[in-house]
Amino acid sequence: MLAAAIVALAANGQGTRRGQPDVYFGFLLGSPRVAGVAIDLAPPDTTGRRVLRAYVCDGLGVPDGIAIWFKGEVPAEGPSNATPLVLTSVGGHQMLRITALTERGVYGAFTEASGDVAHFVSYKAIDGAGIYQVSLDEHLRYSGTSTDGATLEAQAQSDGTTTGTIKPANGTAIAFAIRSLALASPADLADHGLAKEYPQYAAYNQIPGSYVAVIAPGGSHWFGRSGSVQLGSPGVFIIGLDKKEVPPSR
Repeated sequence: MLAAAIVALAANGQGTRRGQPDVYFGFLLGSPRVAGVAIDLAPPDTTGRRVLRAYVCDGLGVPDGIAIWFKGEVPAEGPSNATPLVLTSVGGHQMLRITALTERGVYGAFTEASGDVAHFVSYKAIDGAGIYQVSLDEHLRYSGTSTDGATLEAQAQSDGTTTGTIKPANGTAIAFAIRSLALASPADLADHGLAKEYPQYAAYNQIPGSYVAVIAPGGSHWFGRSGSVQLGSPGVFIIGLDKKEVPPSR
């Protein structure tokens, strides 16, 4: 799944509108986690420096899951292997080390609070991928907007099926159909190479409220958490949605 996603992103990079942030999306690599890494890079200021925001999330709840927010400044000369950009998470326990930033992608490594390290490549985002502020109402309707102006609308069902559209800021709407990982059985998750821990968070799934989510191209994967993620205090409620045909548990 990850290899296919990376190939598609690498082959289909597209530019953003003038004055809009550059957005990048990828997955953690060489890690047992299935976690999205979305990066938002603001246009340069008069000195060439750029503000970078990054969100790393796997859609699991506490204590197993991660929902990590980073913010820092990229110097005009950019990062390199010799002079990497090292960011500490807003919560203070994780690190993001960026060794290259090009028009094509952002390359680096993520260090967990435990010290475990996973590399990542986030390619130039396509089809509405990025960091979203998402709301879920009492009728299980999702709506959201990304940092670069993409929008999404979706309707969830109690069995975990979610259908909707995602519309890039400079593109046409894309339909998607995905399922809640928290309502799948451990056997179904294992068959698709997904974490068997998702069902233990079923009670924290589909809870109305506000979430920060990292969303893959075309809405094919959502990983999000409620609460003040940007302030380093994510909540317990989760979004974990995947395009794979994982039937909900009965």
